[in-house]
Amino acid sequence: MNFNKTKAFTLIELLTVIAIIGILAAIIIPTVGSVKTSANKSKTKAQFSQWAVSMGLFKQEYGYYPSIGTSNKVDPDKFFAALTGRTYSNGTPSDLVGNTRRLSFYSPSDSEVTSATSGDATNGLLKDAFGNTDIAVFVDSNNDGIVNTSDSPALSLQSVTPLGGSAVSPSSTVFTASTGVRAGVIFYSAGKGAQPDIVYSW
Repeated sequence: MNFNKTKAFTLIELLTVIAIIGILAAIIIPTVGSVKTSANKSKTKAQFSQWAVSMGLFKQEYGYYPSIGTSNKVDPDKFFAALTGRTYSNGTPSDLVGNTRRLSFYSPSDSEVTSATSGDATNGLLKDAFGNTDIAVFVDSNNDGIVNTSDSPALSLQSVTPLGGSAVSPSSTVFTASTGVRAGVIFYSAGKGAQPDIVYSW
């Protein structure tokens, strides 16, 4: 007599495969998350660097850095007026923030500007790679090569709020307001949302 035996996985084999998949997922998922966070930090630093270069170009043209902030935070209307010579919607700004010739020093990409059609709450706000719109800005207004408390606005450990989170303040180990930062313009945002995640332009 010839009996046909159907080959199949045993329960132990199935449980072993499921356990291995679970272990691999536990290893891979956090790694993918940290890689994405690292990529967003790099993208934000590059973005801030480009903004600082644009501010420098404005200074070369007009002799001073534009005032693109309100209460030490980037004001999108002032940013667009000063660095693009137009409003977010391509109109004429009511205040050119010193850019009287309406020169374009910078052209923001779509990924840097909030859009309600792309899932953001409002149109025309500037955002970092994490989606944060609360971005601190300070400039070397007295031209001594350092952004510190001698400038106006004076450098401070200004807190920043991440998207959907609570405000975080920079650590005094990163910079102290009196010693400052050797730069012409500095930016920082909350990054992923905790103090160690704050992204600095320097």
